[in-house]
Amino acid sequence: MTFSMRRFSAIFRKEVQDFKTNSQTLIMMAMPVFFAILFSRADNFREVGAGTLTAMALVMVGGFVQAMLIAEEKEKNTLRVLMLSPASSIEVLIGKSSLTGLITVAICFINLLILGKLEGNFALLLLIFVLGMLIFNLIGTCIGLLAQNVPQTSTIGLPILMTFLLGDLIGMFVKNEVVTKIIDYLPTRHIGLAVSSVIKGEGFSAIASNLLNITIWLVAVLVITLFIYRKKQMD
Repeated sequence: MTFSMRRFSAIFRKEVQDFKTNSQTLIMMAMPVFFAILFSRADNFREVGAGTLTAMALVMVGGFVQAMLIAEEKEKNTLRVLMLSPASSIEVLIGKSSLTGLITVAICFINLLILGKLEGNFALLLLIFVLGMLIFNLIGTCIGLLAQNVPQTSTIGLPILMTFLLGDLIGMFVKNEVVTKIIDYLPTRHIGLAVSSVIKGEGFSAIASNLLNITIWLVAVLVITLFIYRKKQMD
């Protein structure tokens, strides 16, 4: 089935309408920006905050907000209608995540601007943010598909997404070699390191290994999301 811009556009427009009336999503979007303002008041936290707040935006907006929107569609039974419509899985997934994705990337840049750290290669920053956004939008989609309703997104999503967000903090308190190894491979860790490197003026070669890790995560999460979506579609 070929990609249809008309079907994608219809799904996207519906997302915009739903988004404007959802107060929960607006609160989640505001939180990373609020913390960026707090971090900007202390010079010592600005550089650390660049990576941390990027991870926060990706997890809270790209992940949690996406999960809530998908779960809300399930509650209304409109997601089932979409799944049974002529729209392909790719059209539905892109249509359902485009708005959240654009807002997530925008918030990542806004955070750096507030921190006074919007420096370095803009194209590399955009690449990092887009790859990170895709990973967490897909993770959020998985959580939303697995949850029966909006409250259940917290039950399923909180342990998963908080592990990504607080990985480094967990590593500081849990002195276990296996845990440390796992944390070293988390995409949020590599996204944070890549952002820090770019704003210091380093180029592609300095973040190549980070981008490789992020890309592997993206491919793996995409495969899992398509599997879950098609399983739910058959159900």
